[in-house]
Amino acid sequence: MFVGREKELQILNKQYESSNFEFTVLYGRRRIGKTQLLKEFIKDKNAIYYMAIEAGYNTNLNLLSKNIYSHTEKSSYLSPFPDFNQLFNYVSDISKDRRLVLIIDEYPYLAQSVPEISSIIQNFCDHEWKNTKLHLVLCGSSMSFIENEVLGIRSPLYGRRTAQIKLKSFTYFETEKYLYPMKKEDIAILHYATGGIAEYLTYIDTNTSLKENLISLFLKDSGRLYEEPINFLKQELREPKVYHNILNAIANGSTKNNTIATKINIQTGALNRYLDNLIELGIIIKEFPINEDSTRKSIYRIADGSFKFWYQFVLPNMSAIELGLGEDVYDESIKDYLNSYMGEGFEKIFYDYFDKLNQDGKLPSLFTKRGRWWGNNPILKREEEIDLIGISKTITLFAEVKWNKDPIDLKIAQSLINKSLLLKPKKAFYILFSKNGFTESVQRLSREEDNIELISFLD
Repeated sequence: MFVGREKELQILNKQYESSNFEFTVLYGRRRIGKTQLLKEFIKDKNAIYYMAIEAGYNTNLNLLSKNIYSHTEKSSYLSPFPDFNQLFNYVSDISKDRRLVLIIDEYPYLAQSVPEISSIIQNFCDHEWKNTKLHLVLCGSSMSFIENEVLGIRSPLYGRRTAQIKLKSFTYFETEKYLYPMKKEDIAILHYATGGIAEYLTYIDTNTSLKENLISLFLKDSGRLYEEPINFLKQELREPKVYHNILNAIANGSTKNNTIATKINIQTGALNRYLDNLIELGIIIKEFPINEDSTRKSIYRIADGSFKFWYQFVLPNMSAIELGLGEDVYDESIKDYLNSYMGEGFEKIFYDYFDKLNQDGKLPSLFTKRGRWWGNNPILKREEEIDLIGISKTITLFAEVKWNKDPIDLKIAQSLINKSLLLKPKKAFYILFSKNGFTESVQRLSREEDNIELISFLD
């Protein structure tokens, strides 16, 4: 079942409907759903799709030639084009009077085997294809390659693309559509545990329980996500052991540059390159308190829920899992800790919801900036945190997000109001976002005050 990706499909279809030459660059991490998006896009269109492979010049040329011949109903036994210049000349001929989509998926593999391919494509973009109805789509999973070698200023293709799409993981709302009719609470946990990665979601059996899915995916040595984070690091990065150590340090509470460096015994200057690569892949984020950019206050967090689940629950229990004790691991080491694990996951869900409300104009103002805040409370002499602060021209919005088994009570509501006063807002608005509703006293407070909104996840 194909769900979501409405915005991305809209961009692709708008380009397709143009009568001009169009060149789209689509990229994103592995298993994020790029290929499925492209297949959905071309299902009713005149299109040639080719997935490049890690092979030599001739192999890729022969396979792409075969795909083109098949599309044009020519015999697949015809000799391959002698080179890519003649292949692209043929593409020019068959797209002169009719819209044609040419997709080269995993373009970095082609560029690896044909180093001059970007220069060849640049020449066709600048000359032959200008007067055709070709819609070229280059797609890739190597984000650093696409950003540097296709979109970067030093690339021969710089400035040629007419649209670019960086595909991200599913929002909670897209996951909910895909996993319906599972319980909302279970969907939320599975959304975070898979990181909202499209392919990982296809591994979930919606006819079984949350427990059975987590055991099947993570807590069996045959589970499809049992070794996935480590395999991902090996596929995407050199020195995977160093990245593994960094992520393990962050997962165990080392969130500042110097504490991570100390934990893994590396110089802080050398550490930055590794951290930047993990940020580029979307595995971690570097975060500042909103409206502050002091490096001294920056922290690193694991942004990908599947990595967080793995480092928190799988890695420490691998010996037991190898012995086939996955169910015992779940019962003793995971079940009672899921609420704590979901703290950050529920915040991410609320951020998705906040953005949706903001886009739909359902908030008291248009908020042009939002983020977390933490800082010192000089009165109580402790550090405070606020889950979300939204900033507009007229209002500062403060939100508290709670994934608890109990309803949000008056103490939590009053604490948010008190913490907001540390930032001296001219006009404040409050949102309380709860997994399990609100006590009667909080509901009464919301009825009495016009700047407090209560949102219950299960409702």
